[in-house]
Amino acid sequence: MSLHIESTDEALEELKKQRTKTLAAAISVSFLGVALMGLLLYLVHIIAAIPEDPPMVAYATQEGDNPDIDTPEVTQTTQRPSSSSAAAQVKVIAAVASADVAVVNPDIDVEIPTEELSTGIDIGDGFGIGTGDGDGGGIPGILSKRCDLNDRMKRITENGGTPQCEEAVVKSLRWLKKQQNGNGSWGDGQFKASMTGITLLAYLAHCETPLSEEFGENVLKGISFLVDLGMKNPVISEQPGLKEVCYDHAVATYALCEAYTFCKQMDIPSISNLERVVVKAVDRILDAQCPNGGWAYSYNNRINPNIDLSVTGWNVQALKAAEHGGIKPTKGEIRTALRKAAMYCRKNVMPDGKFSYKENGENPRSSLVGVGVLSLQMTGNGSDSAARKGLDWIKNNVKTLEWGKGSGTENVKSNLYMHYYCVQAAMNRGGDVWASYNKAFRDAVLGGQKPDGSFSNNDTGYAECLSGKSKNIYRQCLATLMLETYYRFLPGTGEGTKNS
Repeated sequence: MSLHIESTDEALEELKKQRTKTLAAAISVSFLGVALMGLLLYLVHIIAAIPEDPPMVAYATQEGDNPDIDTPEVTQTTQRPSSSSAAAQVKVIAAVASADVAVVNPDIDVEIPTEELSTGIDIGDGFGIGTGDGDGGGIPGILSKRCDLNDRMKRITENGGTPQCEEAVVKSLRWLKKQQNGNGSWGDGQFKASMTGITLLAYLAHCETPLSEEFGENVLKGISFLVDLGMKNPVISEQPGLKEVCYDHAVATYALCEAYTFCKQMDIPSISNLERVVVKAVDRILDAQCPNGGWAYSYNNRINPNIDLSVTGWNVQALKAAEHGGIKPTKGEIRTALRKAAMYCRKNVMPDGKFSYKENGENPRSSLVGVGVLSLQMTGNGSDSAARKGLDWIKNNVKTLEWGKGSGTENVKSNLYMHYYCVQAAMNRGGDVWASYNKAFRDAVLGGQKPDGSFSNNDTGYAECLSGKSKNIYRQCLATLMLETYYRFLPGTGEGTKNS
């Protein structure tokens, strides 16, 4: 209901008085508010000026003292440091796709972690605490001990390396960056999956992840390439029908398992279908294991002439990486498969410490000693007599390592395939075995690097089926991984080193 006011003099005068009263009331309320605010501020000032009682400090009492006093439980919270370079960002693929191919989802900007990131990761006790038996029981500080630059340099020097080792690794990774193909792969020919896998292992060993400022995009593209292959094909390979697919798939699986572990343990945003492909890839390896514990060409899981220690070694590494990453396969138990693999490896050791290409002493080779020993270490059998024999052979026979001298698979000086395994086996064992081997390989590998970061190509021990570009990638990664051994163990390979 509205009130109509006529425009008479009386009405206008009444309206004027009403406005005056309203204005006076508003002014009064404003003054009252200001007064109350002043009083509040005054009280706050008085309270702040009152001295606090000294803090009470409670100390633990001896048993029996003040038994009626309850002691509150204190929980310590560790907060991960934030990045000191907020402007440095990289693009990461988020895991929200469920298609049967690796789908690149909308880009998400994520801050790059600083090298202080490792202080917020609690994974292991680190290196240098082992008993020297190399019995692969866990993965000591695999992430925290390779991601912090200061700690990495400390590990290098403590374990017999030099600052030049770190410089050589960075130069090598920059060289590899330039070799990446447009689709994210490395290498050429039929084995891009394994060449991409071993390159990713070299990057991950240096804690280069999808979040890395300099190499993050390269790592992300490489992982995506392998995930895409794994979604499209029954194995991670561009050539699923190849006899040598047992290498292609195993090396690629090994790399993806390490990438999965990094993403999970360092809170890196996931990559679409990464976990799905890793589980599928591990299932394929478990399904391909032969009854005698080894693996064969073409992933033929029956006893046949094509089962050999070289193929077995790469598949053992992949399974160990999967076990460390907490992968839950659907085709069997990883630990059961590793026990069976150890049984096969034991059948390949010779009385003099060499390991044979095939079980029961067929075609013994110096180049397979490290494969046999490392496989036994990874399966938790580093103290077996077979492993000890192999380590004795390594200690007694590899006196020097000269880059590019000699030829053939039996040349113990320049076969990088052999030394890739032996360096890790010796590091896991520690003691005098590592001390002597470190002297043999360190300066020789450093001396084989050229100014552009690549390694010279006059060494031996490469797969004959690799083409020129892939051979260069393979050689580069083997040499790089050897120099990264000072701070990087393959997943679960040992308990640490024991310097002599």
